Amino acid sequence: MAMTTVMVLVESSDQGRCAMRAAFLAARRDGGHVVGLYPVPPSERLTPQAMYFSRASLEVPGEDGLAMLDRAERDGGAGVEAARHAFEAVAAGLGATLLERPPNPGKLTAFFRSLSDGGPEAVAARGRVFDLVTVQQPRDDPEHRVRKLLRAVLFQAGRPVLVVPPFARDGQPASLGRRPLIAWNGSARAARAAAIARNFFDGAREIGILSVRTRNGAGPSAPSAPSAQDLADYVAWHDMKASVIEVDLDGHRLGDLFLREAMRFGADLLVMGAYAQSPFRESLTGGVTNHVLSHADLPVLMTH
Repeated sequence: MAMTTVMVLVESSDQGRCAMRAAFLAARRDGGHVVGLYPVPPSERLTPQAMYFSRASLEVPGEDGLAMLDRAERDGGAGVEAARHAFEAVAAGLGATLLERPPNPGKLTAFFRSLSDGGPEAVAARGRVFDLVTVQQPRDDPEHRVRKLLRAVLFQAGRPVLVVPPFARDGQPASLGRRPLIAWNGSARAARAAAIARNFFDGAREIGILSVRTRNGAGPSAPSAPSAQDLADYVAWHDMKASVIEVDLDGHRLGDLFLREAMRFGADLLVMGAYAQSPFRESLTGGVTNHVLSHADLPVLMTH
């Protein structure tokens, strides 16, 4: 399955533009279609009519009420239009044609949509009809809005998620999947991530498979689980070269090891299963997924 359709959550910030560019990079190899989805936040959902009735109930004087209505009318669409402008500017810069519905004319296409019910469940539901969902990294996210959307997609959309950090140089990754690193423990979650990531590996020069040995020397999640070498053999059957990288946990945080080895390998994509524990338990224990989400400086492909 090629990454033909990609949904990206649109933010008009610089970091949001990085996610949009990565979404086009993921789709571009197949002449795919990118939909920019703007989940309207609660602060922008109050319609002029709702504002009118809420102010009327508070007995706001007529002229003041009209002024509030005017402001609500202006501000209610400002976020949507800023997001639309940001998405369409990125699309134009990458040579995409605006097109709402298929069939795809064999070239890169794009379309912008806003979602008035911009809650996490509604966003996850929209993601179910795409090959990939792209989200900006929830690094500067004081209200945890992006993190909540990302978790909802991971748990409820049934689709892989590409998490994109901000890039200092020209705002986009130079490549995506040329040197991927797979975090492997033999679990079903890691296997799903590795299988889906194959769609990025067509132009891969080398694939790294990272196995972390714990204190007792164990690497895979269970004695009967396939090893990193088993995965390397699987990759070789698909005519791709893979290198096994084995490291000891040795008191380090697992998330730190993932990111350190990704840097050493020169990876342009980290592939991993997400949330072996619940998000709540991860927040208490400082789990691997939350650590990588907050600190990765390369795109991360995640599945649950």
